Amino acid sequence: MARVLVADDNALSLEFFKEALTSAGHVCVVADDGDSVVQRADSAHFDLMLIDARMPVQDGPQALHAIRSGNGPCRDVPALATTADASVDRAFLLDAGFAEVIVKPISIARLHASISRHVAIPEITPQGTATLDDALALETTGGDASIVAALRSLFAIELDALPAEIESYAGVQDFPALRDRLHRLDASAGFCGAPVLGEATRNLRAQLVLDGTWPDAAIDALLAAVRQTRGALD
Repeated sequence: MARVLVADDNALSLEFFKEALTSAGHVCVVADDGDSVVQRADSAHFDLMLIDARMPVQDGPQALHAIRSGNGPCRDVPALATTADASVDRAFLLDAGFAEVIVKPISIARLHASISRHVAIPEITPQGTATLDDALALETTGGDASIVAALRSLFAIELDALPAEIESYAGVQDFPALRDRLHRLDASAGFCGAPVLGEATRNLRAQLVLDGTWPDAAIDALLAAVRQTRGALD
């Protein structure tokens, strides 16, 4: 698990990065302007910093220069520049001390690939991860196996109906309805000990934060996890 400092003046971008990082098992601390990121970097150690190139008060290069010039715990920590401007002067940002430039919007997979070049990121669904985690389900239900069995029976019914529900949202691209449904599905997966489905749900929720297009690929991944989980319930 790594501690990652993320600075961005766009609330949606901050939420996306936070969801993407925490779903991978990392601690994410956020800042919304140049002064704030310098203050946080000077007061605590982080393993990596994601800093928006354009921010109020101090822009990304100015903030990074302040961090590098001080004696704080993040003076030598790798920093990645983030920007929504595809035509940004990458050479300028690299010369300013950033190890890499990330152009937003970015997929979760590409974000993880970029970050993994600088800190170790655990796999989202490591090989050997059980589709159903009985110990986790028992922990969340107070150790009562009969409650777990009852919840999983209801969960199976929920999963049977889910593909048609999502198809109805896709027909009109109903983002609010999809977000609400994913929130409830995440809770169900948690109570029933379904970690693979829980990760797929959170990954799709994170993708919805930043992308303005209907996330077909992420939905396909979620539905694959739904089928896998439903099969394990039989």
